[in-house]
Amino acid sequence: MKVAIVGAGITGLAAGYEAANAGTEVVVYEAAERPGGRILTSELAGQPVDEGADAFLARVPWAVELCQELGLAADLVSPAQRTAFVYSRGALRAVPQPNVLGVPLDFDALATSGIVSSDGVNRARQEPDLAGTPLAEDESVGGLVRRRLGDEVADRLVDPLIGGINASSIDDLSVRAAVPQLAEAAARGPSLVQELSRLAASSTADPDAPVFYSLPDGVGRLTDELAVRLGHRLRLSSPVVDLGELDADQVIVTLPAAAASALVAPMSPTAATLLASIDYASVVLVSLAFNAADVDHPMAGSGYLVPAIEGRTITACSWASSKWSHVGTADTVVLRVSAGRYGDDRALALGDDALLEAVSDDLSLTMGLDAEPHTVRISRWERSLPQFRPGHLDLVADIERTLARDAPWLRVTGAWARGLGIPACINQGRQAARACVSDGAVAR
Repeated sequence: MKVAIVGAGITGLAAGYEAANAGTEVVVYEAAERPGGRILTSELAGQPVDEGADAFLARVPWAVELCQELGLAADLVSPAQRTAFVYSRGALRAVPQPNVLGVPLDFDALATSGIVSSDGVNRARQEPDLAGTPLAEDESVGGLVRRRLGDEVADRLVDPLIGGINASSIDDLSVRAAVPQLAEAAARGPSLVQELSRLAASSTADPDAPVFYSLPDGVGRLTDELAVRLGHRLRLSSPVVDLGELDADQVIVTLPAAAASALVAPMSPTAATLLASIDYASVVLVSLAFNAADVDHPMAGSGYLVPAIEGRTITACSWASSKWSHVGTADTVVLRVSAGRYGDDRALALGDDALLEAVSDDLSLTMGLDAEPHTVRISRWERSLPQFRPGHLDLVADIERTLARDAPWLRVTGAWARGLGIPACINQGRQAARACVSDGAVAR
């Protein structure tokens, strides 16, 4: 049996690796000159620094398991700093602990943090006593959090975290697709905070275990290693324009939704229309290296988030050389600054000089940094983060059912489907490959 995979991002590489390990004849086609998609590590100030994702979740198994299989497990590193901050109400303030994805579980800690006003704290304190409202079939994260904890907690704590991860607003994000932990808690009882506290208390996970992992030479090493394992089965600079021309019994398309839609259209116009309805956000990541002597901020943490309600250009700043022991030197401080979210393309529209000026203004305001960087790298990721609207999982199920009817030899998956993090993409790619191997040759 022959399997063709279109796209060599992490999803496609993982699918190709899985199919090859199963003894299947497989070819992975990639239009670009390099594999990895939006995972990219390049040099900044003489050392490897990621241009996109710089870590993956440690507490879900799929990326860790793959690293073990590839012989990379011994090299995994976790952040040297765990404390994160939010720029809110004129200052950097530590995210209150404990919390679950920004939802505070201790209202006294929320009050001490200063992230929300006293009125905001008092509104949040009402949550355990509020009458329960059943979780809708699927609703927005914002709808749930605002109903239970009020607007201030939603805007200044939950949105910077969950919205920031997705480059979106929590008012547009599906709670079931984006944060199933919140959906589970909301379905279990009337109080969201009490149910999240119970779930946290019943967890057998080691609270001191790493939350994230990375690799000392960048996350790009993972995709590079997968490419090495595929060898001649990976074909770079090889765009696919017609799935019907591929010499394969089964095909897996792992491209972004719009590109997948164009390829799928001749086989299933309905599935193509559904794919085309998935929207994306654009982001920019500005990496900056400074002389350590010019930076007087202590940066005692992993970095900080900037709520959309603050109206700034930047959405987050990672203190990369504090967060990771392998980034920066005694003489060099490295920051990675994110900008852009769905509906806010200001950063993307700015030229490099204007963007750097806007970022510098925000760094001066939020952390008092007025030094000039000696090295700057701007990474523009246009339409890079899929948006999971309420009803998203039903939409994905419709796409899969439609393709199973119209083209049973064809599968589509990727970050737009059931999770945009590295572990989720690895799992989706490997699951698609396993399904192909299980189905065998299908008449086309």
